[in-house]
Order: sequence, then structure tokens, then C-alpha cells
Amino acid sequence: MIWEVFRQEAEDSPHVHCGNVHAPDREMAKQFSVIQHGRRKPTVSLWVAPQEKVTGVYYGEDTTDTDTDGAEASWEVFRQDEPGGYHTHCGDVSATDSDSAKHTALEQFVEDDEPHEFWVVRTQYVGEVNADQVKFGGTTDKSYRFAQTYNVTPAAAEVEASESEQVDAERRRGDL
Repeated sequence: MIWEVFRQEAEDSPHVHCGNVHAPDREMAKQFSVIQHGRRKPTVSLWVAPQEKVTGVYYGEDTTDTDTDGAEASWEVFRQDEPGGYHTHCGDVSATDSDSAKHTALEQFVEDDEPHEFWVVRTQYVGEVNADQVKFGGTTDKSYRFAQTYNVTPAAAEVEASESEQVDAERRRGDL
């Protein structure tokens, strides 16, 4: 199963789509997203959502698909501001089905006459992992690559760079 991943860089910033992970369930998707998308860039929170539950709509498009049980539900809305760009969380809407959620998103979050692509996903399908649950950041220990030759001079610079990378990551996380 494919899970879409959204990363929040700072407490006051929106979640931005950063890629996806393959995982059998939500818990594994959260763990894989931390490893894949929460290591190198500043991260305070990751959201994961099953790809099959993320529904897209283009500005001006007439939609007819549904994902409903008839009850009013909360839907997270992500807007792509430029073609080929990332989808950024812009808010949420209440709707009874994906069609209504898409139309409401178009009404509420189009600020200009430019075409935008929107994704909507029911809030209940979004799983979150945050800084209270895991430590984001850091780098992968690369020392296993250094013992490839008896000539240690070229590897010494890489070892030094890797160690300083790790120290910088620990400093950003507040571990130092």
C-alpha cells in the first residue's frame, strides 16, 4: 500500500507533501516516513494518508466520485500553487463526501483566478507522528563505508565531514 507523506518544518508552518512510502499499515507508514522524510530537513510533524484516500481535483473540473457514509466529516485540504509543485496544507472543510469536499475547497481556498490542483483527504485517514513521539533529524552513520582501502587519507576527510554533519544535526535537535 502506498502512503502519501506531508512534512511540517516548523510549528507555525503548514504540512507540505514531500513524497510517499510503501507500507502495509498506518503504523509502519509512520515509521517509514520518519526514516525516509524526517531525517535530513527540519521536521516537527509528519502526516501520512493512504494514497487511495487522497482525492484530487483541478480548478474548474466537475467531479462526481464519492467516499461517503452520509455523515458530515472533516477533510484536510492541500493546494498545489504551481504546476509540478508540492501540495501544501491550506486548511480543512466539512462535507458529507469527497465531491462536496472538493467543491467546498475550491470555494474557500482559491484566492485568485489561477488554476490550482487540490487534494482532499478525510481527517480520519491521516496519521500523525510528531516530535513528542520521535526525534527527527540527524544523519545516517556512514562509517561503514570508510574501511574500503588501506589508504586512509581520502577517507579521513569524509569521516570528518560525516562527524561534523552528525554534530550539526544533534545541535539542531537540541541534543547538545
